Order: sequence, then C-alpha cells, then structure tokens
Amino acid sequence: MEPTPVIHPTLPARYQLRLQGRLTADWTDWMSNPVSVVEGSGPTSTTKLTGTVKDQAALFGLLSFIRDLGVPLISVMYLSGLSFDKEEQGSHP
Repeated sequence: MEPTPVIHPTLPARYQLRLQGRLTADWTDWMSNPVSVVEGSGPTSTTKLTGTVKDQAALFGLLSFIRDLGVPLISVMYLSGLSFDKEEQGSHP
C-alpha cells in the first residue's frame, strides 16, 4: 500500500482534474505549465487538465471557477508536491 502523501496547504503542488466535455480555455491564469488533453468525442468527451497550483487557496479558486463555468467535475487527483516530496518521504518512517 502506498503511503499517504503529506500535502502542505501553502506550497505548490501538481494536480490532475478531469472534467466532462471539451474545454479549450487558457488555464495559465490558474496553473503553471498547464497541459490540457481532450479524450473521446461528442457528449462522452472529457478534458484532463494537469498542472501546478501555487497553493491550496489557488486550487479552491480554480475549482470555484470550474463550478461557475457550469462544467461537471469528474475527479481531482493530487499528483505530487515539488522537491519537498522526496525530502519528506525520507524523513518519515
């Protein structure tokens, strides 16, 4: 079983969001180096958005923006923090 990641609310972290539909918005106001991939076509298409947010407050701002767009949110996945992830994994038993 993988250890539960330690997420710091005031530090940057990478997330992957999956949204229903085809979104082509510019996400650079919300994330660093965003990558948007559309999967499928028609009414079953989804958009996978991956990028780094500066902290948890920015993540909640992004989620509020998506809610205001009226786009169904399928999932939010924490991918990793920045360099502090490896340091912290070594410091915990």
